[in-house]
Amino acid sequence: MGSEMCIRGSAWASRARASDEQPVVTVVIPVFNQIAVTMRCLQSIAETWFESMHVQVVVVDDGSTDRTAEVLTRIPGVDYIRNGTNLGFVRACNRGAAIARGRYVCFLNNDTTVRPAWLDHLVSTAEADRSVGAVGAKLIYPNGKLQEAGNIIWRDASGWNYGRNGSPSDSRFNFVREVDYCSGAALLVRRDLFEEIGGFSEEFVPAYYEDADLCFAIRDRGYRVLYQPRSEVVHYEGVTSGTDISSGTKRFQEVNRPKFRDKWSLALNSHLENDPKAVGRAASRIRHGPSILIVDSYVPMYDRDAGSARLMEVIRILREGDFQVFFLGDNYAALQPYTTELQELGVCVLHHSDGGRKMQAALDEILPMLDLAWICRPELFEKYEPLVRRNNATKVLYDTIDLHFVRKRREWELHGGAESEWKAFERTELAAARAADATIVVTDVERVLLNERGIQHVHVVPTLHEPVAFAKKSYEETSGLLFIGGYSHTPNVDAALWLCNEIMPLVWAKRPEIGVTLLGSSPPAEISALESTRVRVPGYVRDVDGYFSTARLFVAPLRFGAGMKGKVGQALSYGLPTILTDVAAEGFDLAEDGPCLHANDAKAFAAAILKAYDDPKVWAEMNARASEAIVPFGKAVVGPRLTEMLRRISERERALA
Repeated sequence: MGSEMCIRGSAWASRARASDEQPVVTVVIPVFNQIAVTMRCLQSIAETWFESMHVQVVVVDDGSTDRTAEVLTRIPGVDYIRNGTNLGFVRACNRGAAIARGRYVCFLNNDTTVRPAWLDHLVSTAEADRSVGAVGAKLIYPNGKLQEAGNIIWRDASGWNYGRNGSPSDSRFNFVREVDYCSGAALLVRRDLFEEIGGFSEEFVPAYYEDADLCFAIRDRGYRVLYQPRSEVVHYEGVTSGTDISSGTKRFQEVNRPKFRDKWSLALNSHLENDPKAVGRAASRIRHGPSILIVDSYVPMYDRDAGSARLMEVIRILREGDFQVFFLGDNYAALQPYTTELQELGVCVLHHSDGGRKMQAALDEILPMLDLAWICRPELFEKYEPLVRRNNATKVLYDTIDLHFVRKRREWELHGGAESEWKAFERTELAAARAADATIVVTDVERVLLNERGIQHVHVVPTLHEPVAFAKKSYEETSGLLFIGGYSHTPNVDAALWLCNEIMPLVWAKRPEIGVTLLGSSPPAEISALESTRVRVPGYVRDVDGYFSTARLFVAPLRFGAGMKGKVGQALSYGLPTILTDVAAEGFDLAEDGPCLHANDAKAFAAAILKAYDDPKVWAEMNARASEAIVPFGKAVVGPRLTEMLRRISERERALA
C-alpha cells in the first residue's frame, strides 16, 4: 500500500492529461500478479516523468489473482484493462497496443525500473529518422552489471545477449547501432508499423521469440531496428517468468526457437554461425558494410578547429554510406559533448572508462573486423600503423590533415629558424605516405607535391562546407571585420598579430570606427593583449552564427600554413565577402572576381578591406558569389567520391577508375 500512496501523492496525478489529447507515445505494461513489482515500475516512471511530451500509460492485467486490480484502478493517469484469464505476454501486449493512441508504442516489462530520460531517448531516436522502425533500451541488472546491449540471432536461430555481465559504461555498449533485435522488455515501435505487421505474432504465444520475430518483420519491410544506449532500464530478470528454461513460461524459449528458425530461414542465411569469436561483428551487423577505424589525437572537436570539422563531416558521410565506423583518440578520452555526438551517429568510440579495458585490449578486439584504418597525422601514423598491420587484410590510409613540412617550411621562410625542423617533417611524412596503401590530402597542390616526390595513390578529401541557412543580412545591417582560428595553431596567432599590428593601423588611419573580432579557442596572452575598444577577443564561442551573420567582412591574413583553411570555407558558407592571402586561398580555386579579394602584404590587404567595406556594390557582388564558390566542397559532391574511393581501397583496388 505504501507504493500506491507514493504514486497517488506524486506528480503523476497532476500530470495526467485530458483523455482527448494526442499522446506522443503509449507505454504498454503487461502484468500478472506481483503487484509490488508493478508498483515499483510505475513509481520509477512517475519519478522520471516526461516534461517534453504527452504519454499514455496502459497497464494490461493478465488475469491477476492478487491485489493488482484493486490497487491499479485507484491510480489516476493509468489506463487499466483486465483479461479474464491469463492469455500470456504476447496477447496481453497486443491487447494493450490495441487501445494505444500514441504515434509510438513502447512495451515495458513490469519487472523493470526506468532511469531518467529513458523514453525521451527512445522517441528522439525514432523521430530523427523515418527509416527507424523500432528502438530498444540498454538493460541493466539490479547489481549494476549489463544484461544486454541489443541482441544477436545466430544462423541457427539461437540468441545471444550482447554484453551480458559486462560494464554498462564500456565503449562497446554505448553507441547507437543496428541490431538483430532488442528485447521486448523495453522496446519502442512505430504504432502504424506495429499494426501493419499485425502485432506480436501469436505463433509465439505465450512468450519468447515474439520480440525477435517483430524486429525481423520490421526489417523485412525496409525499416531499421536500433539499440539506443542512452535509454537505460533496470531489469529484474526472471521475476515474472523465472530463469529455468526447462519449466514454466521460460520453457517456451526452446519451444519457439524452431518455429522462428523455420519462419526466417532465408534471412538467417546471411547471419553468422554461433561463434563467440564472431560476437563483435555480429553485434554491430557490420557484415553488411565495410568497417573502418579512424585514429586522431582526440575525438573531433569540430567547433574548435578546422581539422576536426573536416573529420566530423567525413565520419558523417561514412555513416550515411553504411560504413561501420570505429574511432580511437590517441588520448583515449571520452571528451564531451563530442563523444556522445559521435555515439549518437552510430560510431563506436574506443575510450577509457573506470574499470574498463586498456586501449591495447580495445584495439585488439576490433582489429579482426577492420577493412580499413584511416590514421591522421604523421606521428600517429608512425605509432599506429604497425599495430593495425597485424591484420594483414586491413588497408591503411594516411591522412596528412595538412602537409606539416610545407607549413613548417613556409614558417621558416617567413621567420627563419632551423631548416632541419621542416626537413625532418618531410622525411617523416614521406615515409608515412610510402608505407600507406593510400594517402589523403586536402588540396590538389599537396597531391602534386607528393606525386613529384614519387608518392602514388594520393587522394584529395577537402574540407567540407554547406551554405548556412539564416536570415540574410543586407550590407547596411552588417559591420566590422571577423577572424576565427584555433590559437594553439601557430599560423593563426601570426595572422591575428599581423592583422592588428600592421594591417589595421593602415585601415584605422582612414576608418577608425571599424572594429575587429578575433574568435577562436585558446587565445594566448599575446592575442588577449590585443583587446581594446576596437578589437574584441571573445575566445571560444560554441555558436558563432551571430558573429558570422552580422560581420561585414571576413579576413584571413595567413602568411604561412598548408592544406585548406576551414575558416575560409566557413566564411563563404555564410556568404561573407572575404579578404585573404594566397596561402589562405589555397585549395579553393577562388577567382579574383569571385567572393574574395587577394592580398599578400599589409598595404594591399588594408586597401582590399577598405574597397570591399566601403563599396556596397563590390560587397553585394562578392556576397552573391560566395555560395557557388563552395559547391565543389559540399557533401553532395565530396561524399560519393569519398565512399567510392574507400570501397575500392577496401576491395584491394589500388586506383580510382
